[in-house]
Amino acid sequence: MQATHTLAFQRSAEGLLRARVAGIRTVESTIGYWESILEEVAREKPRGLLVLDQLVGEELSASEWKQLVLHVLGRGLEGVPIAHAKPFSFDQISYCERYANEYGLLARTFRREAEAEAWLQAQAG
Repeated sequence: MQATHTLAFQRSAEGLLRARVAGIRTVESTIGYWESILEEVAREKPRGLLVLDQLVGEELSASEWKQLVLHVLGRGLEGVPIAHAKPFSFDQISYCERYANEYGLLARTFRREAEAEAWLQAQAG
């Protein structure tokens, strides 16, 4: 099976982890990149996580975002502030923020990477 996305990690001097994902959005690719993020968070133990989502294609539905949040619960993101920047499409991402916070994660969604990074640095401060 051919990969539908690429994912690159970068660690900042402040201990923040940046995950940049690009490619075609599907439920499977979204779960796949979050699985990789979980592995990297477990390895690196960052003070905060910035996800730059540059995927294109059909948005995940509210129920798919909820399934994703439930999938990652209890797997190392608790206590790690998460800033999810999504410049290409912002329509359904608010569901991700809502469900993440509802289930005890600290997460915010942003249209611009700079805003996400500023919020994350303040949270991880």
